[in-house]
Amino acid sequence: MSTLVIVGSAKAKPGKADEFRAVLKSLLLPTLAEEGCLRYEMNESEDGQSWVFTELWESRALWDRHMESPQLARYKAVIEELSEYWTIFRGHMVRPGV
Repeated sequence: MSTLVIVGSAKAKPGKADEFRAVLKSLLLPTLAEEGCLRYEMNESEDGQSWVFTELWESRALWDRHMESPQLARYKAVIEELSEYWTIFRGHMVRPGV
């Protein structure tokens, strides 16, 4: 099975960036400790309003489990209040010669 690649992006609603950033940062360490998480990086835009996440997971099943984790449940509870949008790309690495 190939490595699952996730690229997510989000933008805070006006006036909600600090609160949204705190929620997003609270995901970092617990996610990195999860089984199957190979990489979890959060990148913030220069204006502090948008974020891009890059994730690598051993499998789709382990990422699905992550999406049902307690820290994601807390995030999902406030996403509508804090974010203008959230997108997720799911795919697999393409390697030369494979």
